[in-house]
Amino acid sequence: MIATTLLAVSLALAPALAPLPQSGKAGQQQVKLASGSWWGSVGDRVEIAVKEQLATRTVTATVTKIDLDKGILTVETEVNGKKVARPMFLSSIVSIKTLGAAPAASGAAGSPAAGTAPTSGKAGAPTAAPGAQKPSGKTDKEGYPLDENGFRIAPKKGVFVLPWKGGVGQTARNEEMDLVAAEADKWGPGQIIVLDIDSPGGLVTEIFEISKSLGEIRKRHRVVAWVREAISAAACTSMHCDEIYFRTVGALGASTMIAGANTVYGPQLDAFKNEIGAVIEQNGRPRMVFEAMVLAKAILTYTKDPVTGKVTWHDKITGEPGEVVLSDAKDNLVFKASNALDSGFSKGTADTEEELGKLLGLPEWYEVSDYGRKIAAAFQKLFDDCEKDVDYQIGRANIPAATPVEQAAKEIQILEKLISWCKRCPPCAMGKGLDQERLEQQLKELRKRLADMRRQQN
Repeated sequence: MIATTLLAVSLALAPALAPLPQSGKAGQQQVKLASGSWWGSVGDRVEIAVKEQLATRTVTATVTKIDLDKGILTVETEVNGKKVARPMFLSSIVSIKTLGAAPAASGAAGSPAAGTAPTSGKAGAPTAAPGAQKPSGKTDKEGYPLDENGFRIAPKKGVFVLPWKGGVGQTARNEEMDLVAAEADKWGPGQIIVLDIDSPGGLVTEIFEISKSLGEIRKRHRVVAWVREAISAAACTSMHCDEIYFRTVGALGASTMIAGANTVYGPQLDAFKNEIGAVIEQNGRPRMVFEAMVLAKAILTYTKDPVTGKVTWHDKITGEPGEVVLSDAKDNLVFKASNALDSGFSKGTADTEEELGKLLGLPEWYEVSDYGRKIAAAFQKLFDDCEKDVDYQIGRANIPAATPVEQAAKEIQILEKLISWCKRCPPCAMGKGLDQERLEQQLKELRKRLADMRRQQN
């Protein structure tokens, strides 16, 4: 089963650390949440209610780091029997209940416990904001200033954008996700990565690798889907993100494995529905929403409370239909911007980067690095070059040369070029039907034949 993460889904502006009041204990910190505050320390055992996309989940954990500058609370909890670290964005935490206080710090009097803010030794005295990036006076090899933890210092809070366009498994891949996340790591945990999604779908089987990548990335960063078109595997990808935003013309859904209303049955479909559905559900989105995208017969409706705005989902299996119909028995579920927002499936609609920045809680749109844009453009160019040259090489093969020797030499050049593309751009080569092993065998035989012809000429 793909490892899953329980991460929060939104990040507001970094909250400032308020002075410790007389009622608080020395060494405790005030952590401002989405609603209210929590007073506590590193080492506290807590019960945290986290608001996700369409649900609120509770997790019991131990606080390991309080980073008020980035708005992140890092905790240690158990997942599948293993202790793992989980960063949670403060703006998505509904409440924190302390189950047990942190043990007293050891060492000299006045020495704060590891990970806590230093104090003046008097209750009620202001504390320094822990986690703030303090310049170390050093720079990395590219000239970026570094903080005391070795992370780059950004001038202001911003985003990393990865244009995720084209066919899934072709130009929309998990490899670029991993690369942009590694770039974001240089600035420390808690960065915002925006997947600018415009994909008609592609290889649904690729979603398993995408799921693994996003599961790991979300342990460290906040991942946002900004949707123009997200169909089939691209829809599944969007639902793996912390947050989903639409453009006005956005569309998301129809996660069919082949085509039509009821496409693939049996073990292959069951594995897809069970594994990916479980991940999506643990991300805070109802499984029935995903299943209505996979199979048209899973009709989906919802009812929205006019006072509280709470959405109750209904599918054909549960019986009673809701007031708003999202899909029918003929067509798989596809959200548009309006019903995605009304149902709470999306967190907002933005047509410009500036509009999206406001929805993300940023004072202005700022891109910390253009690395994501560069690698996406570079691979798109490589893919386009591959398509054009493969077509050209195949065309050359159909033009006869003057002599058999010249024809064999030309075919060798063509095979060498095609094999090179298999190595340089596997997604394009596979899409063109190229089989590297078969081509290499043909090349070996052709070289032997050419050598024989030349010996006969001599």
